[in-house]
Amino acid sequence: MKIGILTFNWAINYGAALQMYALYSYLKNSNHDVYVLNYIPYELGKSYRPKILEKPLKIKSIARKSLQKLIKHHQITKFDEFIAKNLILTEEITKISDLDRLIQSFDLIVVGSDQVWNYDITKNYLEAYLLNGINCNKISYAASLGKKEINNEARILFEEALKDFDFISLREESSIECLKRIYDTDYKVCVDPVFLLNKDSWVNVARESNYSIYEKEYILIYMLEYNSNLINVCNYLSKKYKLSVVSIEIPMLSTQRMFNMNNIKKLNNVGPRDFVKLFLGSKYILTNSFHGTAFSLIFEKPFISFAHSNVNLRIKNLLKLYGLEDDQISCEVKDFNLIENILSKTQDIYKIKNKKMNQLIEESKSYLNNAIISISKKVGLDHEK
Repeated sequence: MKIGILTFNWAINYGAALQMYALYSYLKNSNHDVYVLNYIPYELGKSYRPKILEKPLKIKSIARKSLQKLIKHHQITKFDEFIAKNLILTEEITKISDLDRLIQSFDLIVVGSDQVWNYDITKNYLEAYLLNGINCNKISYAASLGKKEINNEARILFEEALKDFDFISLREESSIECLKRIYDTDYKVCVDPVFLLNKDSWVNVARESNYSIYEKEYILIYMLEYNSNLINVCNYLSKKYKLSVVSIEIPMLSTQRMFNMNNIKKLNNVGPRDFVKLFLGSKYILTNSFHGTAFSLIFEKPFISFAHSNVNLRIKNLLKLYGLEDDQISCEVKDFNLIENILSKTQDIYKIKNKKMNQLIEESKSYLNNAIISISKKVGLDHEK
């Protein structure tokens, strides 16, 4: 079957790239002809792929801004190389009308994963990610709204689009509760695509990276937003276990972040493969990222998850599958025995098979496989006619 994936392929974001790679790989390994729809809405793509030094900068800020943009440029190159080596993309398109034309050559379109249905991100392009008015066989896989409620403008788009999907799966239970109030159908919760691949598959991805650091044993930090509580815990662990600390950096850093992490080695120019390798090689992980939490679990690392202002609901849902939802740090740590207890607990859960998570992974695979079988029969009948 010829399958097209519609997701955030334009995002220079580790989670976006790796979930896309995982879904593509799973479908490809199931002997399908798979492509990523290279749909890059102009405004969204521009925000994630800034040009180097578009305008002259004032002398006062030119050094920092120039360096940040240069780092971003090298990082984009690494993302592009990763995608070019591992995925097949269609021609690049920027208009919904071209998306409609492109889709007609496919047997099935899979929308997801990632926050493709989060109006705060997609805004005027939500209708494209809902495939509104586009006649095709369509399913969603682990799509996310990113929040519990949607506004009236988005609600109208969902009301029009949902009834045309053959199958719908979402990443969070909260998204289902929200959509059921708009259109009541049989929704499924499915795992993020990174969990469709096993640990060994991700180890193989890490082995393709030639990124190297001097530190043999280290604490890894991956922060989507600066968190002073995380830094305090990091300093405690570093001193107690005499470990170096490295941080996967995101270009365009805030001033606060730059000046409060002077004792931490900041890693720039990290590509998707490098990201996986750094998680695999770490001794401990501290993160407030959904996919940072996901790869900590995949590689069975002792880790601590910290609250994040925007993605915390998704992280909480993931932690709940492992019985760790009450162990996320959301306030100032005054008793560091709590930290030791959390690290110990994460180690304990790896000693036993996580039946709940494993069951959800298998159910997610079954959802995909059964949806594809159903569409195959539908396409076959159409062809016979």
